[in-house]
Amino acid sequence: MHFFKRKKSQNLPAIELNKTSVHALAILLFLSQLPHLLHLPIWISLLGMGIVSLKLLHSKGNKNKLLQSALSSGGMTLIALVSALLIRAHYGYFLGRDPCVAFLFILVSAKFAEVKRSGDATLLLCLSGFLLLTQYFYSQSIFIALITLPAVLALGNALMVLRDPENSHTMRKNVNIVGKLLLQGTPLAILLFFVFPRLPGPLWSLPDDATAKTGLSDSMSPGSIGKLSRSDEVAFRVEFDDEIPARHERYWRGPVLSVFDGANWSLGKPQLKIRPSGDAGSGIGYKVMLQPHKQKWLFALDNAVSLPQSITANPINSRVLATMTSDLQLLSNKTVSRVMQYKQSSDLSSSYVPVQAPSSLMTQTAGVNTKTHLMAQKLRATVDSDGAYAQAILDWFYNEKFHYTLEPTILGSQPVDDFLFNTRNGFCEHYSSAFVVLMRAVGIPARVVTGYLGGEMNDDYMIVRQSDAHAWAEAFINNRWQRFDPTGAVAPSRVESSLGAALGDGEPVPRMARLNSGWLKKMRLGMDKINHDWQRLIVDFNNESQFSMWKKFGLGRPALWQIMVLVILISVIWCIAVLGIPFLKGHHYTPSERLWKQYNDLASKYGVRRKPMETPADFVQRTANASGSAASDLQSIGAKLISLRFEQHTDNTGERNRQFSALSRKLVWITLSNALWQNRILSHFKM
Repeated sequence: MHFFKRKKSQNLPAIELNKTSVHALAILLFLSQLPHLLHLPIWISLLGMGIVSLKLLHSKGNKNKLLQSALSSGGMTLIALVSALLIRAHYGYFLGRDPCVAFLFILVSAKFAEVKRSGDATLLLCLSGFLLLTQYFYSQSIFIALITLPAVLALGNALMVLRDPENSHTMRKNVNIVGKLLLQGTPLAILLFFVFPRLPGPLWSLPDDATAKTGLSDSMSPGSIGKLSRSDEVAFRVEFDDEIPARHERYWRGPVLSVFDGANWSLGKPQLKIRPSGDAGSGIGYKVMLQPHKQKWLFALDNAVSLPQSITANPINSRVLATMTSDLQLLSNKTVSRVMQYKQSSDLSSSYVPVQAPSSLMTQTAGVNTKTHLMAQKLRATVDSDGAYAQAILDWFYNEKFHYTLEPTILGSQPVDDFLFNTRNGFCEHYSSAFVVLMRAVGIPARVVTGYLGGEMNDDYMIVRQSDAHAWAEAFINNRWQRFDPTGAVAPSRVESSLGAALGDGEPVPRMARLNSGWLKKMRLGMDKINHDWQRLIVDFNNESQFSMWKKFGLGRPALWQIMVLVILISVIWCIAVLGIPFLKGHHYTPSERLWKQYNDLASKYGVRRKPMETPADFVQRTANASGSAASDLQSIGAKLISLRFEQHTDNTGERNRQFSALSRKLVWITLSNALWQNRILSHFKM
């Protein structure tokens, strides 16, 4: 079987590939596969690269029958079919980014296993290039761009080897040539990138994968946020317009959970869509660069007073990217499957007046945590207001021996009772869940809010990581939803400082959340800064960015014809600077070199090209043999030219130049005669 089979051309001969060509293709394939090792399952990586290795072994003369059977068309067909079934079983679906890239990874390796002729190699070059591009489905960081470069050089080397399999150049020389061409073309690529009209959307799109969701979920159970907090992955980055809020004010609101089944929290019924209380110009302003998390919610500081707006040079062209629900959740119109940038405003308030009264759902407790209900009744009887009761719960957390940890004890069938009266160790989800149950147990509407708390400044922007994931509570008191964070009563340093400051020694704190991570943390922050600038200036460069650039130069938006004239003009100037002016290049030749080049050009018209190791006399003889009626003339001219060019002479320079001129005129006459003869033959056939 031939994967991606195509019809053979009748005009091009099918050239068998030699070992040099196979090795060049193998290097290209390895470098194209390398970036995918970061996200493909290990068995797929080993299978794909193993097939390439076996083909290399076979090309070196290994005649093992089992190896030949495995690399045959039948063997590759069987491997491809089994791989498809295993990929379907591994992912649980087949039509999506991850399984399709995995299957392409295997198919390209299988195509290499059966490559024999130049036509197969040409197709493999195209497939390898496409496989290399698919890594950008996962990440568009500067690191990914850099590891693409070796594969691009290998692609150029493979093209040169396939074009001339007997090429005496080594791989190093080929790579140097390709690198030089890339450097020469880079200024033109930069020019086109910045001035050519931008596409309004991404160049490609894929169906959302059924898995691979990261970050906060639409539900919360004991230990879920603690598990997420062990990750150093970036959730989003923020650039503030003016002052940076204090750490205890950085509550980044996300999913609001109101349904409780006795152990787990989940989203309630869809909330009303409301208009925010302010606009983009009120409150504290900032820009968010949200990483893809395959969910619909966006994040903003409590409490958002505007809807998320697209970032544009002209505010009039700004678009609304999400809606706001009555519980102040920000929901995008579609899942966030790629980096999203938006500007937002918040008033940093810890309470707000709702547009509608809380439903009875906000007081349901599922009735399984009986000890918690009894305690709530007794504690409520000791105070005279709902606000005082909430404070009494916080005081109780503070005074009792509760422990804040990322490794809490596993809870039983009555998790809140078990946590409050037995284990007394947990993470933020344990404390917020228990607080809300205690409030609901006495009829006070309450709910859990999940999101992020804090963030770390890195030069001029803030990084909020998954390790900053947090859960807190809201209770409806005095006709307002008010924020309460029981974690702050147990571990105040979690609110005022960081996760690393709140947890003791021996806790599995992520490296970037530790207080003293040394040079490695500084290096990672430096890399993040580079990636942030790369994303902002290169990956997210769009029409609005281009318009802002023109404005900085004091120009309006240019017309398309003006852009084309600018590009052509600069391109011509650059090409002249790199290549020189063709008709002036001849001035660098000596008379003998110019005449020898003229002789070579004429020989090429008879289909004769000088071989690398061929002597001038042999070349002249071959040219004469192929030239027909002009044989004697070319023989004599060639002999005289060899004598003038390659032998020492005692006559003066003027005499030699006259001889060169005479020979040049003869060559011109033979060239013209050859052209006139060809024209007569062509006209005869046309008649």
